[in-house]
Formats: sequence, C-alpha cells, structure tokens
Amino acid sequence: MNLTRDAMLVSLRITAWSGRLYDREASNHVAAHHDAAASAGRYNKRLLPKAAFAALTATVSACRSTHYEQSLPWDDKGARLLTVANYERYTELMESLRERMVRERARFIEDYDDNVDQARLDLGRLFRIDDYPSKEALQGKFSVRYRIAPVPDADHFMAQLAAHDTDRVKRDIESQVEEKLHDAVGDLYRRLGEAVERVSERLQTGDDGKPLVFRDSMIENIRELVDVVPRLNIFGDHRLAMLCQEVKDRIARADPDTLRPSATFNPNVRQQVKRDADALSQQFAGYFGDGAGVQREAA
Repeated sequence: MNLTRDAMLVSLRITAWSGRLYDREASNHVAAHHDAAASAGRYNKRLLPKAAFAALTATVSACRSTHYEQSLPWDDKGARLLTVANYERYTELMESLRERMVRERARFIEDYDDNVDQARLDLGRLFRIDDYPSKEALQGKFSVRYRIAPVPDADHFMAQLAAHDTDRVKRDIESQVEEKLHDAVGDLYRRLGEAVERVSERLQTGDDGKPLVFRDSMIENIRELVDVVPRLNIFGDHRLAMLCQEVKDRIARADPDTLRPSATFNPNVRQQVKRDADALSQQFAGYFGDGAGVQREAA
C-alpha cells in the first residue's frame, strides 16, 4: 500500500447563516427587570421562523454526515482520509449535495421577504430591519465546498531540517502516520460493529413480549456501510473484508418487513437475523476502542 498513491486528504467547509443574533438591549432589559447582573444571561433572537431554515439545515446535516461516512479519520484539523477507490463516489455525492444547497438557497431567498414579514409579527418590538442581511448578501451565506490535497510523506518535511535531525524526525512522522492509519481502519470496524449491534438491539422483544419497532433505516444503514467499507479498506484488511461480507450476506439482504409485524412478517427469519447479529457483534467486540485487534496488511 502506497499512501500517497492510494489516498488523499479531503476537508469540508460549510457556510450557513444561523439566523440568530445577540440583542444587547433586550439582554440588559431582562437583567434589569430581574435585578440580575448584565453578564448573567444573553438574549439571542431568532430572526426568522424556524421552519424557514428546515430544508437548508437538513442539507447541511446531509453534507456533514456524507463527508464522514465516505471518508476516514485523519487529523484534528478537519482533514479526513479519502481513498482513491472511493473518490468517484465521494465527489458524486458531494456535488449532488452542493447542487441541492444551491436549490434550497434559492428557495430560501425567494421566500425571504415573507419570512421577514412573519418575523416582524413574531418579534414585536424586538424586530429591527437593520438586523437582516440583503438578499444579495445571502447568496454568500450558504455554501458547501470541499478541498482535495495530497497526503504528504515524511520526505516532504525534511528539506528545512539539519542533517542530524532528519532520521529522527522522519521516524516520528512515519510513526504518527502509522497511528493515524491504525485509527482509520479501526473506525471501519467500529462503524460496522455499532450498526450490527443496533440491529441486534432492535430485534429484541419488549417488556410486553412483543417485537420492538424495527424501521427500514436499520437495514438501509447496514446496506450503505457494506457498500462503502470495501472502498475505504485502504490496507486490504482481509479480516475486515470477511466480516463486511458476512454482514452483507447475513443481515443486509434481509427484508425489513420480514423482521417486524407486517403482512410478510416471518418470526423464523427474525430469530435467525437476531442470532446472526449477536454472533457478528461478538466478532466485532474486539475491534472497538483503540482498535487493538485490527491487523493491517499492505496491499
């Protein structure tokens, strides 16, 4: 496995206007009314009705979750590891979400005047027209961007160092990279293991002896995971690949309607999937936390 050849770093930047504003005058008034210190609290106004932001908020949430689902942890500065194998899928999903953001932003601006009029009624004497950005300014307040950069190797940092320092620093950098990759692969075990455990939990019976509610999203989430994990398995970890295939064969292929009271409910299928989920959860148990059980093999 050649990290600089097989992967890249991706960072996501989302701009989203909150529609909230601190009102110093209102805060001071509340403090004075209650004989409290001015620093005791803050009054933050919601400038527009909450519903006005619903679609944009959902798009922002989808952007963040997709970015995390389609990449691996890397550093604490916001960059994540994206494998070459998953680059096409990542960019396809993110470009679709960027287009969705543009559409939702256009709708938001189209309805802006009506929502400001509603805010005038909701806020009463707290309303101030100067608090509101222009429609033109709103164009730049909602955006989604992602940036791709190469993964630097240890030699990249060597040029400015004294000769006697290079070997030590290079070893340190390589050790840090190895640790990050260890965590990245462990993250895949964690994702799969937690998803399987959730299925196992929802296939239990309640205190009344009846099956718990089991939603389509439980199986849909599993299906999405077994689709993306092979593309993010940068080390070609055979054990991870084997477990992923087992989850695909034994859980992802289940029809949710057979697992809950419905026209096609099958208690035998439910019991079998429950047993499979329990068995798989045990196999994943050793890979949680610091990923101590993860074995990495160079592809």
